[in-house]
Amino acid sequence: MEDYEYETKILMLTKAEALYLDDVCTVLTTPDRELGIPIGLRPVQGTALLAVPSKLLERIGMIILLTASENGISEAPLEVDETDLFLLREVANTNAKFLDEPVGFNLKRKIYVALLEDVFKDSLQFAKLMNDLELNSTDSRNKARSNLEPNR
Repeated sequence: MEDYEYETKILMLTKAEALYLDDVCTVLTTPDRELGIPIGLRPVQGTALLAVPSKLLERIGMIILLTASENGISEAPLEVDETDLFLLREVANTNAKFLDEPVGFNLKRKIYVALLEDVFKDSLQFAKLMNDLELNSTDSRNKARSNLEPNR
């Protein structure tokens, strides 16, 4: 069986983002090893919206410790792979605010930048190019139109 290497990304999370994620996730576990059906340790309801691997929660916990006010660190790195990103995306409610910070929107933006950064850069360059072409084209059309109008 081949070992697959998954590309990891780094999300820089604030204390509010880490606390929010810790509150909305529960530990994914397999209590019945024979059935092999993974479930959360607490029901996936109320504050726990999604069951995630314990290793991901440990990494989120480290960010909480690193960004504790006495440490003077405002953001800390969370190493994630593509699966982690999609799991986190599921709980990043765009309207969620935590400690007066728009954590849901901030997380969603960070997650999509990590997932789509190469495509995003290409799309952004293309959109800027098309916008420049459109502006140049509009200017050219206006100039040509003014040249065709009879002098008054």
